[in-house]
Amino acid sequence: MKWLLWKDYRNNRMVVIAALVFLLAPYLGALIVSCLQVFRWHEDSQVWGENFAGASVLSLIVSQLSIALIGGNAIAGERADRSAEFQASLPISRKTILCSKLLLALAIVVVIWVTDATTLICLSNRPRGFTAQETVVLLRYTAVTAATLFGIAWFLSSFLASPTFAVAGGLLTPFVLWLSIIFVCFMLRLDNAEFERFAGFLYSTICLTLAPVCFAAGTWRYLRRVEP
Repeated sequence: MKWLLWKDYRNNRMVVIAALVFLLAPYLGALIVSCLQVFRWHEDSQVWGENFAGASVLSLIVSQLSIALIGGNAIAGERADRSAEFQASLPISRKTILCSKLLLALAIVVVIWVTDATTLICLSNRPRGFTAQETVVLLRYTAVTAATLFGIAWFLSSFLASPTFAVAGGLLTPFVLWLSIIFVCFMLRLDNAEFERFAGFLYSTICLTLAPVCFAAGTWRYLRRVEP
């Protein structure tokens, strides 16, 4: 298993680097801006919390791209570099290989969410910041979107030879879904309150249905297919 994890890390090294950049760049920006505001422009020290709360939101949203990248590259990436053929010739079960891929993906997801969600929760309810209710709503919708990004990208990765198309499919799905829901709400002539309730419920329901179904279908396809 250690060898497989190391192999998956090497195959997804650029994805891991990108994930770290997406995760840490907003905090670095917040640190620089806060230092300028406090030490050069002599603003109130309260800006530290405000800037880092905003950075945690930006980092959380942008880092979801990493989840689509790891899902789309997990299987299709090995076909693109032809390592899947070599791996198929080794006496290693598909289930073991699958567990290694999922452990790497899980590690990336855990680092992103523990860092950003913890920071956002700790800095909520500050003046000019996010309330606890707004924080919960943001985390909820980001989580269901992340599940959809990974599920769709993973499903497409199990079929396609190009990780680019798998990642693109995962990224486009939430946007297409949200635009479709907006169009339906427009046709129904819902007011703002009705739109928030209906659109939020419909988006979450569809995402939480698509994500596990696509993940299960992609996993089944990977385990059952004969060729790499």
